Amino acid sequence: MNDFVSQYDEMIFYCLERKSYFKKDFFNVGFWLSDTLNQEEACENIVDKLLEFIPDKKGKILDVGCGLGATTNHLLNYYPASNVVGINISQKQVEKCRLNAPGCTFIVMNAVKMEFEDNSFDNIICVEAAFHFDTRNEFLQEAWRILKPGGHLVLADIIFESTQWVGEWLVPLKNNVRNMEEYKDTYLQAGFKQVELIDVTNQSWGEYCRRMMSWLQDQFSAEKVDEPTFRQYMTVYDGMLNSSVKHYLMASAKKP
Repeated sequence: MNDFVSQYDEMIFYCLERKSYFKKDFFNVGFWLSDTLNQEEACENIVDKLLEFIPDKKGKILDVGCGLGATTNHLLNYYPASNVVGINISQKQVEKCRLNAPGCTFIVMNAVKMEFEDNSFDNIICVEAAFHFDTRNEFLQEAWRILKPGGHLVLADIIFESTQWVGEWLVPLKNNVRNMEEYKDTYLQAGFKQVELIDVTNQSWGEYCRRMMSWLQDQFSAEKVDEPTFRQYMTVYDGMLNSSVKHYLMASAKKP
């Protein structure tokens, strides 16, 4: 577990791609509309689209795998800070969260062993984190437990064809599913109802990879990236675009 945390901290704080995220500390591929101008806007879009699944944005919401707190901060457009809680397995990332979303509550906590009481939250959001968890199934069971009856779980999640380009340490083999039906079944087995899945692979993962390759080309042309680094990253993003992902999903599930 400590190895995972240190590797993930290294990636989220120091990777080359961070320079493309502008002023806010997002770290997801986002949702690209025809008028989306940059990565930051795409990241805000995915949060907005997920929150559309929640009819009444009331009560307490939990941001699971809250990264550096940018998603949590965006929740403040919908919820008062006193009703927003974020959890992350990394102490270092939680410290950054507290700067990025002041007034919210942040706790270092494992998403598959949450230390909350039953029926603690009205809604849960999880943006591009569930595929990391060991395991997603255990997280879903925990999410069901801590949600109040009638509460919603909304996620941006990924079904990988191959972990070759993203790194096997990021996606436990137990999280692999063959298709969307098998993926949906994991929610039903955890007790959720009204499971809705929307495949936005092209508008999210695909567009992100294409934009990153264009951004890398610009960085290389401006001599901000050397040739070996440029070629390495271009190879990775080409692999991620063409052979890495089966489905990038927006998912919503309700606890009866």
